[in-house]
Amino acid sequence: MIIDNYFELVLMMGAVLSFLLSVYLIFYPGNFFPNRILGVLVFSWSVTVMLFIVQSPQFFNKFPHLYALPDVFVLLFFPLMYLYLRNYLYREIKKPGLQILHYIPAILYLILLTPFFIESGDEKRRMLQEGMPAWFRTVQAIFNIVIIFQGVFYSIFCLRTIHHFQYFRKKHLTDLQMETLKWLRTFVIINIFLWMIGTTGAIFEILGVTIFVDLFKVFYAGLTIFTIMLGVFTIKRPELFSESEDIRKILDLTGINEVKREITSQNNQDYETLSKYISDQKPFLINDLKMQDLVESTGITYKRISEVFNKNYNKTFYEVMNEYRLEEAKKLINEGFHEKHTLNYLAEKAGFNSKTTFNRIFKKYTGLTPSDYIKSIE
Repeated sequence: MIIDNYFELVLMMGAVLSFLLSVYLIFYPGNFFPNRILGVLVFSWSVTVMLFIVQSPQFFNKFPHLYALPDVFVLLFFPLMYLYLRNYLYREIKKPGLQILHYIPAILYLILLTPFFIESGDEKRRMLQEGMPAWFRTVQAIFNIVIIFQGVFYSIFCLRTIHHFQYFRKKHLTDLQMETLKWLRTFVIINIFLWMIGTTGAIFEILGVTIFVDLFKVFYAGLTIFTIMLGVFTIKRPELFSESEDIRKILDLTGINEVKREITSQNNQDYETLSKYISDQKPFLINDLKMQDLVESTGITYKRISEVFNKNYNKTFYEVMNEYRLEEAKKLINEGFHEKHTLNYLAEKAGFNSKTTFNRIFKKYTGLTPSDYIKSIE
């Protein structure tokens, strides 16, 4: 194992810096979860870059247990990138435990290659010298394809998340926050560009095409710079979209009365955004709709949505949703939907999760049962 040029030396120094940065992010003061995700992301790539620099037949002959492990970290990169962005923008994620599903490809890779990983060092050396078995090459080929598709889909998810967040919250974002959204979008675009370079290098390697530059070196160098920049960016302002932080800023600049006016104006804007979303998208038709679903769909925080229902609607979330569902049910009845379908199905189509709730809400607001209401209009 010899580092025989300045490029590899600089790249190794960058990988070491990335590793130190990852440790800092993982153990960052406070309890800001996105920093820990980013820390794991930076750690994954620092290890991958280090192994890329030192990998050689001599290296793996000396450390055979490290062979194929970099692929696991590569499979983690795009999911971690998306989850970092998602958790950074949306502080309250619905069912955070489901985020583990994004790690399934990496977990499957470990499971499928377990027969190789548990082999002795001598057996692994023999495989490396004589050639890897067919099943091993098949698994690696499949997961190389998975990595390519991860790059496509997660890049789209990241850009869509930023666009979605900005679309619903643009009225509430400061100039600094808008500028940061542009930086995040730029980071994603840089990541897409680097992914294209790495994928092109992989395709050229498969086809046996030789060009004047090593695309893998460009890829890993760019990725090292990218992860360091993203880490420093996060350390500089880790909670950019923290509502309490923005309120403290307003307090420092304007005073209590101005803050009250700002909060009232924001509340009215939230109400307009929320009521338009409910009318246009009809989320109440989802039987198990929860307020957290509105948080993720509109980008408005849970606290502010709760205030809208309490202050503007002067009702609870479920009361408002059931009123919308009632109007939808009455509309379906007036259109004759009940003539071809049962009332149970009509209730479900209107968003009610049970016939009991449907009957109770109908009786509460109209004074009639659904059946009596149908008779009255006939």
